[in-house]
Amino acid sequence: MMWLLLVVLALGFFVGKLVQSDLAKGVGKTLSAVGLLFLLFAMGVRLGQEGFLRMKLASFGLLALSLAFATGAGSVVVAGLAERMMRRKRP
Repeated sequence: MMWLLLVVLALGFFVGKLVQSDLAKGVGKTLSAVGLLFLLFAMGVRLGQEGFLRMKLASFGLLALSLAFATGAGSVVVAGLAERMMRRKRP
């Protein structure tokens, strides 16, 4: 199955390289958007069918929220430290 995905990806890449018209670019963007929406819908259906995941959804959401907050806070701290170090090195 993984090989099929790689072959389809490579085929799409080469078609994209060969066809450079504005119409093809517009069609490609539209197909990408529709494909992404379908993929998200299919993932939602799959998650809705899993009883275990429905029970754990709140804890997963809380974990995701805390990880996002920690990532943001860590980025702010590292950026502040980097800025402070850069200020010290200036003559």
